[in-house]
Amino acid sequence: MRENAIPTTNEKEVLEEKISNHLHALRAPRRRLAIHLLAGRGSASQTSTRWLARRIASQENNLDPGLVSGKRYKNVYNALSQSHLPTLSGAEIIVYDPHRQEVHLGPSFELAHFLLNLNEPAIEMFYD
Repeated sequence: MRENAIPTTNEKEVLEEKISNHLHALRAPRRRLAIHLLAGRGSASQTSTRWLARRIASQENNLDPGLVSGKRYKNVYNALSQSHLPTLSGAEIIVYDPHRQEVHLGPSFELAHFLLNLNEPAIEMFYD
């Protein structure tokens, strides 16, 4: 959108579609947690799927990240690799490289993080 300009009908429709896609992608708790964790890393150029899986399993099981292993870790890692990260990548929230198992912030990451912070109470009420 042009700065300080009234958005055109087409620009509004594009933004509405993007927001709708983001809200759909953010309905899963693990995806929301991944966004929070990635936001906490600041401008880190890349994050491994392993790092995300360990942190998410840690929070889900109330364990120190160094103590997460076995089934708990594998469950989260597989879900991230097979479902959650591809979904976030499809919405351009992240850039996911499944071969290297690396995650980078995508062009729509800031919008997703904003929506997540704006709508966290509503999302938790309806989807958790």
